[in-house]
Amino acid sequence: MSSLPELMNPAQVCRTLGITPSGVRRLSREGSLEVKDTVRFKNGNMNLFSIEQVRGLLPVIPRIKQAWETYDKSRFGARRVSKAHVHRHKSYNNKINHKEQFFMATDALAEKTAQLIKACYYLFHLNHYAKAGNQYLYDLKELVLQTFVEQYTDDDLVKVSFIEGDNKVILCPECKAQAKERGMSYLEYLDATGACPRCTREFKYYSLYEFIISHGEYRFCFHTPYSTAKKWFKNVGLRPPQTHKPQREGAYTFGRSVYESEAQVVELIEVIKELQNFLADFGVEPLIETGIRDFE
Repeated sequence: MSSLPELMNPAQVCRTLGITPSGVRRLSREGSLEVKDTVRFKNGNMNLFSIEQVRGLLPVIPRIKQAWETYDKSRFGARRVSKAHVHRHKSYNNKINHKEQFFMATDALAEKTAQLIKACYYLFHLNHYAKAGNQYLYDLKELVLQTFVEQYTDDDLVKVSFIEGDNKVILCPECKAQAKERGMSYLEYLDATGACPRCTREFKYYSLYEFIISHGEYRFCFHTPYSTAKKWFKNVGLRPPQTHKPQREGAYTFGRSVYESEAQVVELIEVIKELQNFLADFGVEPLIETGIRDFE
């Protein structure tokens, strides 16, 4: 990667303009910020924006934010928007306090344990950013989980289980025609008939590996597809035990999208930088540029 290219990724734009990824998408949607190029990752594309265009937005971004608030009040009602602001401010303060307490507590841990727990903290937030439509971030998640397998599975801190899921079935043309004749969706037809031998089956397609990282009061849960991670375990000679039901992250089986207050407290560029610093300790090259240009 070049140190400071002439294009900026979403994380760099967020830090430069003092906005969150939802703000970047809004600027782009409104035509104030054009996508100039994309970087193709395995799990999705990352948009790139012109440094000069971002520089031009710096002096007007306060006015743009004010216009957004005015528009939102007219669309959703001033009372509703004001109430949401109060809630976000309270949530922001709570998350700031939680972050400070979290990192103060990790200072008392052994170095290797603290390194893992801090990586989990940022991976937790990366997952939320990825769930919000930034699917290219799953490439970074995979590198981190692979490093957990290679560096930490000998410890009691990391427990991995295999969760067997259903096979993926793609109906053949004849079965699709039969479904159409019966007025059934493909899924309804599959449930009713089980498909025929000519239909394509991808075995264990919906199977997962579940990572539980636990130490004292710290507990994190992550999932990754079987097809992605099976080679990691083969390379280190491990065969995780099977379990039948995935653990949950709060009320969500497989995570949730990032909250706006969360994105303000734990910025995307911080998440990427800290996880790439973690990986660098094990010789893994960074995926995403995190350098920031000084426009002063």
